Amino acid sequence: MPATDAQSLWETLRSGLAERLSESSFRDWVQPCRPLSFDGSTLWVQVPSPSARIWIEQQLAEEFNDTLVQADLGHLRLAFSVEEAPGAPRPARRGAAARAAKGEGPADFPQLFHRYTLDRFVVGPGSQLAFAAAKAVVDNHGKANAGFNMNPLFVYGGAGLGKTHLMIGIGKALKARHPDLAVCYLKVDSFFHELTGAIKNRNTEPLRRKYQQNDVLLLDDVQTLRSMERTQEEVFYILEYLLQNGRQIVITSDNPPQKLEGLHERLITRCKWGLTADIQPPDFETRIAILKKKLEDEFRELPPVPEEVLSFIAHKAKGSVRDLEGLLTRVVFQADFLGVPLGLEVAQVAYQGVSGQDAAAPVSMERVFRAAAENFGLTLPDLLRKKSRQASILLPRQVAMFLARELTAASFTEIGRAFNNMHHSTVMNAIDSVRLRMRRDPDFHKSVHALLNSIH
Repeated sequence: MPATDAQSLWETLRSGLAERLSESSFRDWVQPCRPLSFDGSTLWVQVPSPSARIWIEQQLAEEFNDTLVQADLGHLRLAFSVEEAPGAPRPARRGAAARAAKGEGPADFPQLFHRYTLDRFVVGPGSQLAFAAAKAVVDNHGKANAGFNMNPLFVYGGAGLGKTHLMIGIGKALKARHPDLAVCYLKVDSFFHELTGAIKNRNTEPLRRKYQQNDVLLLDDVQTLRSMERTQEEVFYILEYLLQNGRQIVITSDNPPQKLEGLHERLITRCKWGLTADIQPPDFETRIAILKKKLEDEFRELPPVPEEVLSFIAHKAKGSVRDLEGLLTRVVFQADFLGVPLGLEVAQVAYQGVSGQDAAAPVSMERVFRAAAENFGLTLPDLLRKKSRQASILLPRQVAMFLARELTAASFTEIGRAFNNMHHSTVMNAIDSVRLRMRRDPDFHKSVHALLNSIH
């Protein structure tokens, strides 16, 4: 029997979150929370500070949602309150928390995913195709002659790059234009949990019909189907029915369909029927744009953040959008906690607290060039000074220039000076060439980013 009081509900959530989060993340953000009340639909949770509320809603949204579903509490709404004074908790914000308490807002999507809309998705060179496809799915829905087949739309890329954001954004945009559409967001792990219960009760047909009746299915993390034989079978029948009846499907994965080892061939075939688009880690300029968008959306009340701080964060958090936004949020919290202006020194302290690395130590161009030369089996003098149009020299040199632009504050002119006084326009063209190849060649993209992340 599901729990019906605040304390029991919160203990259930705590237990699930403890399994999903790292020990430090659980200790810092979940352990200090306290249940306040449960009104039959909404669980009010007290958090120790506005900073904690923001962190939970922005950085732990997926973990909270997954835990709710796993505990058969998918319909439970959460609202976070900040204690203003002893014994006087108040709603932390009128927006999402108040809507949650009233039961408002779209029930088709996880409640903590309110930030995931297409207009909040910052598009860069590594996400142009995926975003254009997302817009096309929305714009062409219901049209008989839509041109390219985008059903299913299969979006793949590494963790934290915005796949779920884009998927939820599609669903919300479709719902806004066509309010009567039945839109369903489904994470594979959640479906596995539902299916296990249905098999236990020897009644799986209602579960299959539940998802076959949707107009739009958003299937998240399909790669986790690899070890789920029976779940693959049920997912196949659902996808087959939806496709045959012209319903829109959007799928996300960490790899393209052809590299989903362990999936049945017929399921892989269905995934490849429509359009496949990848999302790659954002380049430096896009990372800056993402930071500015987040400041505009979430921290409007702050004084302007110095460009050197944004540049520092963009240089340090290269792996994913989630890492990038997380570091910015932590820097903001650090300044608030210390009661000091948000400057570079605060950013360095925050970064060191996250990574354990000395943030004040800048990455030099020489370190970048040595790493690039080593990676390609060249000597540093050959990389910097040997003039050659051979690929064995040209490509490593272009990659070294790209890395220098990503990891250091050097201008195009300064990078060119290191390469035997090469003109800045040649450096710009070389970097553009690397970016273009990265977009076209996923393996090259992975190797360049592995090198990028190995240089500290």
